[in-house]
Amino acid sequence: MRSYLLTLIFVVCVQNIVAQKFYTDKGLTKFDGSKAAFEPIKANNNKTVSIIDSDSGQIAAVILISEFDFRLGLMQEHFNENYLESNIYPKSTFEGQIINFNLKELNGDFKEFEIEGVLMIKGVNNEIITKAKIRKLDEKIELKSVFSVMLSDYNVKIPKIVFKKIDEEVKINLNFVYERKQ
Repeated sequence: MRSYLLTLIFVVCVQNIVAQKFYTDKGLTKFDGSKAAFEPIKANNNKTVSIIDSDSGQIAAVILISEFDFRLGLMQEHFNENYLESNIYPKSTFEGQIINFNLKELNGDFKEFEIEGVLMIKGVNNEIITKAKIRKLDEKIELKSVFSVMLSDYNVKIPKIVFKKIDEEVKINLNFVYERKQ
């Protein structure tokens, strides 16, 4: 029994040492919900937290909704209070898998991967499949992705008074630079 316990402890410790995780807390997330001919409805958040397990290809991210920065304070206020209700739903999350991810095959050139997972916005979970370009620079991993979400899929309601100004399909742009987690 004692040797079994020691073996189990050894295996767990070795797995933790061997597992390579890459982390960022400065990921840039942009969204654009603008319609042509109207004032741009865009925001940036450069505090997205994300982690990649390079052994398994698992990826996760969390973003605080209130950290989105708008050009106009009134837009930011409406976004947080009326549309995404950040006081009730303070964060959005993603948990997924980078398909066929192999850290050893990455170099300075971007390689396209498919990512499958669950995106949660306003407490609503939806499965998504998107593409991402990933490359390895020294001991860092860079990920770029552009995809769209439908506001109605996440119970984001747009008042009729501004319905013509806000696009139902919002473009999301990600740019994350991960560092090896110690």
